[in-house]
Amino acid sequence: AAQHCNNPLQGTLRVGLIYTIGPYLLPYIIPALHQRAPLMPLLIEEGLTAELSARLQFGELDVIVISEPFAAQGVMTQAVYDEDFVVAMPPEHPWSREKRLSPARLAEGELLLLGQGHCFRDQVLQMCPDCNRSANLSGLQRTLEGGSLETIRHMVASGLGVTVLPCSSVEQSFDRGRLIYRHFIKPVPTRRVILAWRKSFPRVEAIEALRQTILAIQHPCLQLLPHAEAHD
Repeated sequence: AAQHCNNPLQGTLRVGLIYTIGPYLLPYIIPALHQRAPLMPLLIEEGLTAELSARLQFGELDVIVISEPFAAQGVMTQAVYDEDFVVAMPPEHPWSREKRLSPARLAEGELLLLGQGHCFRDQVLQMCPDCNRSANLSGLQRTLEGGSLETIRHMVASGLGVTVLPCSSVEQSFDRGRLIYRHFIKPVPTRRVILAWRKSFPRVEAIEALRQTILAIQHPCLQLLPHAEAHD
């Protein structure tokens, strides 16, 4: 710990990310942060928001990258970007003829969702309240507990239904021939991604280095928030 007093950018930074952010953000963060802070390797964990929050508060993680809403005792948060949601479907789907879709339309199709505990699932159901009813009735739903966005993407590509994805996940898709994407009508559903860390964490410069690295990402899907303030 003594070395951190001299250089907060020296020594491992333990970072937690939710499953729907990690795979899409890390390829941008790792090389850029290594350039910015070469003596600060990242120990990375993925998990659900509740798990990451607990590990943060127990001191097992230094900072977590999650989406709002989030509140925890003794924790600071700072927004880094907003991101649109998009609909993924196979090319032969009837909705492929439309340029933009209303969130309410999702209740009409077979919507594939992540399992309980994923905040991304909650956000999708929030923008389409009628989907909640279908999600509870659908036998498919039970098979997706604990599934990943990538697994769901493959099921959609196989013709099983449609799904909602964060825009940042689209670019890294390897099944462009089997999937097409449509935007929502305005107001477009979005999520706000934030950093959260313990107030007592001494290496604030390490958090700021991570934040600046994210804010330097050039990605058409990320609406960066460089002026967002930190809150407790």
